[in-house]
Amino acid sequence: MNARDVVPAAALAAQCLLQWLWHALLQPPAVMPVALVLSIALAPMLALIPAARHSGRRVLLVGGIISLLYFSHGVSELFANPAARLLAGIEIALAALAIFGLRKPPKPV
Repeated sequence: MNARDVVPAAALAAQCLLQWLWHALLQPPAVMPVALVLSIALAPMLALIPAARHSGRRVLLVGGIISLLYFSHGVSELFANPAARLLAGIEIALAALAIFGLRKPPKPV
């Protein structure tokens, strides 16, 4: 993993931490068990495990694709749940860092 991969890798790790904090500590669900909500919230990140066997760059690519789901979740929570606006904004920012951190730098002309 090179220096430009640090930002998306850190954003993916922060997304996992945010999901755990959000659903287990800060706003636990009132109706469903916390373990079930956490397993649903963190299940997309399990797709990174098979990708990790191939290469670090592939993990970031799959993580960037998965971050689109978290971005969508953040946008929906931002507009639907006023109590979770701050957490949703953080989720959107982390997902954007993971997605846009993967782009290749432009070639010099």
